Amino acid sequence: MLRSRILCIFPPRRLVSYFSAEFNKLAIEGPAKFAASNSHAVTNIDLDIFVNPDNRPMDLVDRLLKLRKQKESSLVPLLSSILVKQLLDSTNPQEAVSILSNPTQYGLFVDQFSGCFLMDFFLHNGHAVEAAQIAMILVERSLCNNELVESLVLQSFWSFVKEFKPFESSQFKPAAKNAEVEKIRVKFIRNYPEDATENTEEKKLGRAMIRLDSGEGALKELKQNIALLGYVISGQIAEATSFLNCNQTVFHKETLTAAQSVVQCLKLEGSEELVKSLQDTLENTSKSSVIETLLENSTKGSALKFEPKLLADYSESYQEWAKKFEAAIEYKLQAQNLKERKASIEKTLSELDEKRQSLWFFENRDDIDIQIYKKKVYYPKRWFGKKKKPKAADTFYVPPNITHNA
Repeated sequence: MLRSRILCIFPPRRLVSYFSAEFNKLAIEGPAKFAASNSHAVTNIDLDIFVNPDNRPMDLVDRLLKLRKQKESSLVPLLSSILVKQLLDSTNPQEAVSILSNPTQYGLFVDQFSGCFLMDFFLHNGHAVEAAQIAMILVERSLCNNELVESLVLQSFWSFVKEFKPFESSQFKPAAKNAEVEKIRVKFIRNYPEDATENTEEKKLGRAMIRLDSGEGALKELKQNIALLGYVISGQIAEATSFLNCNQTVFHKETLTAAQSVVQCLKLEGSEELVKSLQDTLENTSKSSVIETLLENSTKGSALKFEPKLLADYSESYQEWAKKFEAAIEYKLQAQNLKERKASIEKTLSELDEKRQSLWFFENRDDIDIQIYKKKVYYPKRWFGKKKKPKAADTFYVPPNITHNA
């Protein structure tokens, strides 16, 4: 009974991937084969030497935040391909995506290798929204430059739209203010706040889906299907209607049905003409193939073709990163040694000063006596009305005769 309850708590995880065992081993276990035996750049990036020298309990997110606040943060390179696995192990998928979406605060920039791993992981573990958000990051950073990344991005967007639900505003709250931040008043040009409705998660995802349609390639038709859904999700009714009327022959029945359901979920105003155009196109189209099957076949085929280059680029970037990371560790160790030596010297000097103070009187006793002797002042004796004896010089003194003339 206990075992069944535990199994019901956690969602089922399918051990399936579009990539080979070598790719998954490299993404999960790290590039241990590239690291030297005496190297600090091991599988898991140990940031304690930079932010936690006392080895206190601190999770990865706190380490990243503390590292980012230091002025030496530019000296410590972070390899997202290694840290994303640590991030998934220490947080949940939603928090991991929010951290990766804010690289200026945490210092983690998603690259192609980590992006492909995350999309593959989320797609096969039932996290379609998180997969679409990672795809949006890749599109915004112009990293969709090969068929493999494009296929995974398209599949992530399609999985998100297929089970589309409007985002709740409570899920996206501003980050809490940190009390450790020191605020300094500086001169600035005031920027008026943007309209929050123009930057909702649906509109950001929709704009990314539209942007993916730019360019030619083998996936042009699938990109156009996803772009139509992007226009609808972002609320661009007029653009969606125009795009639908100009490219009626490329849309699949699944795409048109998904667009209709999105319009109903979002309750878009003035969408009557778009709904009518979607229904007319749905009745006249002859494309009934399953988009998910097309995307899976495209992803599997491009994985076989582009995975070796992805692994080669990763190994090259890792070796370059390892040198920088080693240099940062050596610099930090030298700084720590210098700091420890300085503290030891200051401690020795303070001990000597205390000892000198305790022996000061005995070492300077003669000098103290001389100074006391020199400071003695002799004052003349005071007269209290008694007759003083005349000095010896006055013994033969004869006073003059004093007469009074009448």
